[in-house]
Amino acid sequence: MGFTNFIRNVWAASIEMALQKVLVYQSVANTNYEGQLQNLNDEVTILQIGKPTAKAYTKDADIAAPEKINDAAAKLKADQAYYFNFAVNDVEAVQKKQELLAACTQEAGYAFADAVDQYMAGLYAQAGLTLYSNDTPADVTSLNVDDILLEAAEKMSENDIPKQNRFIIIPDWFCTKMILAGLAVKTQNDALYDNSVIARRHNFDIIVSNNVSKNSTSWDKSRIIAGVRGKSFTFAGVISSVEAYRPEKRFEDAVKGLYIFGGKCVRPDQTLVLYADKTAEV
Repeated sequence: MGFTNFIRNVWAASIEMALQKVLVYQSVANTNYEGQLQNLNDEVTILQIGKPTAKAYTKDADIAAPEKINDAAAKLKADQAYYFNFAVNDVEAVQKKQELLAACTQEAGYAFADAVDQYMAGLYAQAGLTLYSNDTPADVTSLNVDDILLEAAEKMSENDIPKQNRFIIIPDWFCTKMILAGLAVKTQNDALYDNSVIARRHNFDIIVSNNVSKNSTSWDKSRIIAGVRGKSFTFAGVISSVEAYRPEKRFEDAVKGLYIFGGKCVRPDQTLVLYADKTAEV
């Protein structure tokens, strides 16, 4: 072994920290099943709770038979896997090799996070509610951006989605429209901007991500997800393996790692996708 102070758990923890710093979509999901998924294609069944019916009571009359509350189930499967594999040559930076390897491993964590966020952003198709459509998205400018946010909030309320803990994940261009409209101005309240939250409006935590699903590089037909924190989505990910080794035909130290994960929209009835176009200001 080229370096003896490699401890798998320490390096895995470093990758996890890098992941958590930059994950946006995962930050609004619950991770209730993370410990149950350890290997690729592991699967867990999630019982989905129905809503009990409130029924009128009549004195001295029998009540109805009990309802079946666990009326549905969803499957969360760890079907996504990404790996890294890099090396530092013995000739290069002998004094700093361990630091270089540690820094590269942390960068691998950021790369994993980017892959996770892109995957989770693609779950917009599982949302149960839509506002506008992929064929006829909303043309968003600074003049109507607040109206469109209000439309999203109204549609969620019409469908009995709780106002507490609502979020909406927007691309940077949508954020620019909000700033132009005077809806998002950075203040000294730095806590407000943790986890990319740039404003709170119409009961939404408004979160910015560069991984919002889109139709093209010009950001037309952006698929903006809105939902309820800890309810709309579930996510599970695990550093399945991190190994240090010496490549047989090289004078160098190497590290490889495998990250597996899965995500699902488990409450489509509490999740909305807003189709929106970046539109030029008049």
